[in-house]
Amino acid sequence: MNIRNFVQSASFNNFIVAVILVNAALIGLSTYLTDATALRIIAAIETACVAIYLVEIALRFKARDSTAAFFRDGWNIFDIAIVSAALIPASNGIGPVLRILRVFRVLRLVKTIPELRLIVNVLLRSVASMKYVALLAAILFYVYAVIGVKLFGSDGHPMQPYFASIHEACFTLFRILTGDDWTQMRYELAQAGHPLAAFTAYQVSWIVVATFLLVNLIVGAVINNYQKVQDIEDHRSLAPDTSERRVRELVQELDAILNSRSK
Repeated sequence: MNIRNFVQSASFNNFIVAVILVNAALIGLSTYLTDATALRIIAAIETACVAIYLVEIALRFKARDSTAAFFRDGWNIFDIAIVSAALIPASNGIGPVLRILRVFRVLRLVKTIPELRLIVNVLLRSVASMKYVALLAAILFYVYAVIGVKLFGSDGHPMQPYFASIHEACFTLFRILTGDDWTQMRYELAQAGHPLAAFTAYQVSWIVVATFLLVNLIVGAVINNYQKVQDIEDHRSLAPDTSERRVRELVQELDAILNSRSK
């Protein structure tokens, strides 16, 4: 078995997944332990895991189609960055930062599990394609924030703490959008003896616009991009291998066939 087939085999991938899971479990376990000996053992095993990651990256680089193709893959850059962070000496006050970066090794599971990689690709594609949805959301937040400040942000109004400024009003609108105890504001207004009609219309209209319009637009964009990415992956799996290595192999096979016929 050549290196390319080896790094693409299910057994190699399952081994790397097992190493990542062990590494993740040890990182979590180290937060409970205070015994120096146990921590040293965990550190030694983590060092072995990092060594395995380095060997994995080296093998994948050896099996590459080309150097440019290897570095065009964002997942390879991510792997190199995460593993490189583990090789930096924990000195000059960066020890705590490096200990935090250890946790990101768990994210290597995303690359090794195709289903997770597909979901991340969908999310990244959705973020890039939702710029106009984000612009619409910003406009609606601003409009409703200004209305809130004008209606409920005056001195002496019971809702003044929630609508004292544009940014405070935007936070209040986000609170209503997430459903975080938004009814409490209406109860406070009722207890203060103020009319409820204007504030009720304001809250209900915002919930309708934000929850039923904006959230559904975002969900729709994610679902649409999921289908697109799924179609791309299906097409890629069915498409013939046109890599440089495969082309060279086909040329060599063709040369062998022509040479055998000429004899």
